[in-house]
Amino acid sequence: MLSSDAEHFYWLSRYAERAENTARLVNVNVELMLDFPGDKSKAWKPVIEITGMEDFFSKKNSSFEENVVINFLTFDKNNPNSILSSLASAQYNSKPIRDNLPRASSEQLSFLINNFIDVSKSKSNRKRSSIISSVISNIQLFFGIISDNFVMGTEYQFIKLGRFVERADMISRIVDAQCIKDEIFVLGEEYPTLQWTSILRSLSAYEAYRISQGTISKGEIINFLIKNGDFPKSIVKCLSNVQEAINNLPNNKELKKSIDQILNTIINSNVNKFSNKRLHDFIDNLQKNLLDLDMEISKNYF
Repeated sequence: MLSSDAEHFYWLSRYAERAENTARLVNVNVELMLDFPGDKSKAWKPVIEITGMEDFFSKKNSSFEENVVINFLTFDKNNPNSILSSLASAQYNSKPIRDNLPRASSEQLSFLINNFIDVSKSKSNRKRSSIISSVISNIQLFFGIISDNFVMGTEYQFIKLGRFVERADMISRIVDAQCIKDEIFVLGEEYPTLQWTSILRSLSAYEAYRISQGTISKGEIINFLIKNGDFPKSIVKCLSNVQEAINNLPNNKELKKSIDQILNTIINSNVNKFSNKRLHDFIDNLQKNLLDLDMEISKNYF
C-alpha cells in the first residue's frame, strides 16, 4: 500500500468525522440557547474555543453573536475547520483513492457536499438548519457503508484510525469547554445541569447515560464520557479502537507503546473527582498526547 494512499484514507476519515462533530456542536448549542438566561454570546465563545479557532475567529469578528458563530462554524470556506471546509477536505482526500472505496460511499459523500454547497448559498434559515442536521445522518451513513462493504484490511485500519483519533480529540475538547463554562457562569444550579445534559445529547449519549448511571451528575457524566469502555463515544472506547487499528498495522512497535501509555493514564485517573482546573490540565495533556500520536502516525506511515 502506498504511503500517500494511507494518508488519504486517514484524513478522509478525520475530516468526515470532524464535519459530523461540528454539526453536533452547532445543533446542540442552538437548542441550549432557547433556555439560556443571559448574554448568549458568552455561551457561543466556548464553542469556538472547542474547535481551536478562537484567534482566527477574533481576527475577523468583534463579537460572538449567534448568527456570526454559526456561519463561521458551518459555511465559512475561509475557516479550515468549518463543516463546509471539512467536507471539501474529505472529498479532496477521497478522489485519489476512490477506486479503493465502496462506490456507494463515494456517491454518498459527493451527494452530501454538493447539497451542502447549494444550501450554503441560500438565505433561508430553515434550509440552513436542516442541512446542518443532515450532515450528522449522512456522515453516519457514509461510515456505515464503509463498515458494511469494505474488507477489514490495511485501508480500513487507516479509516478506523483517523475516525477515532478525531473523535477522541473532539470529545476531550467538548468536556474541557464545559468545565470552562462552569467557571464563567454563576447562574445557580439548574443551568449548569442543563448544559451537562446538552453535552450528552450532542453526542447522542443521553439515553445511554440514563440507562447506565440514572441520575444526572457532573462527575458521573465526566466519568462516563471519558472512561466508560462500553460506550462507543467515550474517550477510552475511542482510544481502544485506535489501539485495535494500530495493532493490525505493520511497523507498529513504538505506536503500540504510545497508545498503551495514553490509555493506561486515563484508566488509572479518578476524573470524576477532579476540580475544573485539574481536569483542564488533564485534558490539555491528553490533547498534547493525541497530537504527538498523530505526528507519530504521520512519521511512521506517510
